[in-house]
Amino acid sequence: MLPPLKVLVLLLIVVGLVTGLLWRSFIKIYARAQVALQQTFTRPSPPRHEPAPAPLPGILHEANLDTVSVAAASAAAGKLIRELRLRTATGASIVGIERNGASIINPGPDEEIQAGDRVLILGNRAQLNAARALFENPGSLATDR
Repeated sequence: MLPPLKVLVLLLIVVGLVTGLLWRSFIKIYARAQVALQQTFTRPSPPRHEPAPAPLPGILHEANLDTVSVAAASAAAGKLIRELRLRTATGASIVGIERNGASIINPGPDEEIQAGDRVLILGNRAQLNAARALFENPGSLATDR
């Protein structure tokens, strides 16, 4: 698989000579690349704009989405969705949870709400206001009654 020894030695000598002759050019190219890389990393990133939420389908024209942050003092913290009885108490539904940067879409009834979660709820404005009150007021959940 390897070329004969004489050819290999000749190739190594040619590569060494080319490298020696072009050494300064290689250094200039390397320096330019370093400067370009440094400028790229020190350039401020453009501001990120969150995309506008997609419009809800026509069947949900009266529905709204709202996000509620779950504080450690919230009565919802540490409870399963089924234990909250949110839909029964307010008419609103939990349709998503954001936890530690990860999204849980359409969580099941056995998903535990944790302090620090951002909960996405769906309902009309009155339902969302009632649900927000349940999440924000300690001891106000249906399970505590």
